[in-house]
Amino acid sequence: MKVDGIIILNKPTGMNSMSAVKKVQHLLNADKAGHLGTLDPLGTGVLPIALGKATKLFEEHLNDRKIYRAIFKFGILTDTLDSEGKILKQDDVDIKLEEIEKIINKLIGKQNQMPPKYSAKKIKGKKAYELARADVEFELKPKLVEIFRFEVVEKLKKNTFLFEIECSSGTYIRSCCRDLAEKLNTCATMVAIIRIQSGKYKIEDSIVLDEVTIDKLLKVD
Repeated sequence: MKVDGIIILNKPTGMNSMSAVKKVQHLLNADKAGHLGTLDPLGTGVLPIALGKATKLFEEHLNDRKIYRAIFKFGILTDTLDSEGKILKQDDVDIKLEEIEKIINKLIGKQNQMPPKYSAKKIKGKKAYELARADVEFELKPKLVEIFRFEVVEKLKKNTFLFEIECSSGTYIRSCCRDLAEKLNTCATMVAIIRIQSGKYKIEDSIVLDEVTIDKLLKVD
């Protein structure tokens, strides 16, 4: 049976996007498969996976907006800009909600964003994180992105806040974390992230890997 369509997967943490694609492809016995926007291994949430003829839709989804919820912890910096990295710096700070609310709007709009050193950006055919792990010196170039909405949702505990960010494709939320901290004259690390929407695909419509069956395959519109 030929399988054509899109699965809105709620990707689990600890799995990279291509591994999730291969798993879904195997479960549904699809000839071809690919995702419509990568999600870091640490991240969970919406990962649209195109199967069969639906893989022809890739270009239509290149500019899909994304919405994330992420937890930033201020006063700590890791080499990966997330909780999986090695701690490089710690600041004795006590960031207040009011301080964030005063400065956060400065990060809305189009901007040249520097990708994290540990990212999948290609440098002469090699992924940046592969070079970083091998202690190879390299230079990243900033990329034009757009932040449409950047909101602090709530304070969870000292120096730890939940944010919701709506942004263009290609935006690194870890970089948003770094850039916001710099405006507050400190450092920060992203400790959790979930993508709640990618284009028209929403978290409430997603399924987990254990639910991936033919019955859950959406018809392509």
